[in-house]
Amino acid sequence: MIRSIRHFLLISLLISITVASSITAIGNYLLDKRVTQTYLDGQLIKIFSFIQILTQTAKDNGNIRQQVATFFSKKNTVVTKNLLFQVWDQNTKLLLYSTNNSTNSLADAPIGFSDRQIQNSNWRVYAAYDPTSRAKIIVAELYDIRNKLADDITLSNAYILLLTYPLFGVLVWVIIGLALRSITRVTSEISNRASTYLEPVDASNIPIEIKPLVVELNQLFIRLKLAFERNKRFAADAAHELRTPLAALKTQAQVALKADNEIDRHTALLKVLRGVDRSSHMVAQLLTLSRLGQEEALSDIKPLDLHKLTSEILAYLVPVALEKHIEIELGQAPADAIVLGNDISLGILIRNVVDNAIRYTPVGGEVTVEIINKNQKVILRVTDSGSGIAPELRERVFERFFRVLGTTASGSGLGLAIVTQIADLHHAKVTLDTPSNGIGLQFNIAFPKFSAAHQIIVG
Repeated sequence: MIRSIRHFLLISLLISITVASSITAIGNYLLDKRVTQTYLDGQLIKIFSFIQILTQTAKDNGNIRQQVATFFSKKNTVVTKNLLFQVWDQNTKLLLYSTNNSTNSLADAPIGFSDRQIQNSNWRVYAAYDPTSRAKIIVAELYDIRNKLADDITLSNAYILLLTYPLFGVLVWVIIGLALRSITRVTSEISNRASTYLEPVDASNIPIEIKPLVVELNQLFIRLKLAFERNKRFAADAAHELRTPLAALKTQAQVALKADNEIDRHTALLKVLRGVDRSSHMVAQLLTLSRLGQEEALSDIKPLDLHKLTSEILAYLVPVALEKHIEIELGQAPADAIVLGNDISLGILIRNVVDNAIRYTPVGGEVTVEIINKNQKVILRVTDSGSGIAPELRERVFERFFRVLGTTASGSGLGLAIVTQIADLHHAKVTLDTPSNGIGLQFNIAFPKFSAAHQIIVG
């Protein structure tokens, strides 16, 4: 488990630098050895040329020896120790040789470069003929000086690496710190904010690698903020809306206690029961509205037959309509009435729309429910024979707790707000119209029709 990104990156990068530097050092050693070999071979050719010039210009062997001795006397002991040469004439007679090797004959050395072991040491040998003097000149250099030169270069590189390694560590630490500065800023901003402050984190100047994390965190803050606002709104709405009914209940209960006869007491208790029913309905609507949210309402979505679901909901509402002698009718099922949605949420929507129509339809009226398949839309249409709603108020009836003045039907003013919220979550459009006969109100909710593309998403 990675406990610290900084430490993980620091150790990983330093190990990577070490491995890369080691491979580079080995490669450089091999390359330096090759380059050194080529360079020192060139030096052997230069020494050969020098001896060749001496051989061509000398008049006798003594003069050659004197000039060579004079040349080598000016060189240090390292050169004379690690370098030897021999000059042979056509009769394999040794004309000239270095003082550090006179007993080992190199007359059989092949023309060009070769390797040879002399006195248990490895030597690099170069041999060639001088066309003027017709002598064979052989120059040899001890391999130890070549290996030592390559080793010295490699060791120098290793020293430089060791000296710069702490600098690498500091630079990597600083660079990682700069790279993680945005994470530190976001962490500091979140840790220092109050528990009730749920505004999004500033996503500007955020690296693309952690931007998705900050975006998802902001989405979480938004969902939490909406949830807190719903809870706060529920508490405020409940306190506001239940204050009057509870006061009325208390008053009616006091009237029942002080009643002198059974009729007054019975009347007061009936009002108490109606007040309890109204308060229970309001609490249920408030709870439903508080639970509705983007993150809950669209869970468990699936293809649904809107006509079948509507018939099931109407079965529960028929007794309510019969109490007011209202005739409620469900139209014939269309050929295709499949929509994509959550059955519980859509059930609440249908119940609220039909219940609203029943409430505002006078005794003996009619409520007609239809499912219409039109233009890739499945439309839920509820038509009542009530007093309707004035066109200028049709937008406001969807506001929370708004009720048209003069309305005598019971209600909390939350039903249509719930309908709108569920419709929005299902990408449905709600419209209010006047029926063709000019009486009552026509409620239309157009849902997107389910298609094969949705089937791929759901499946």
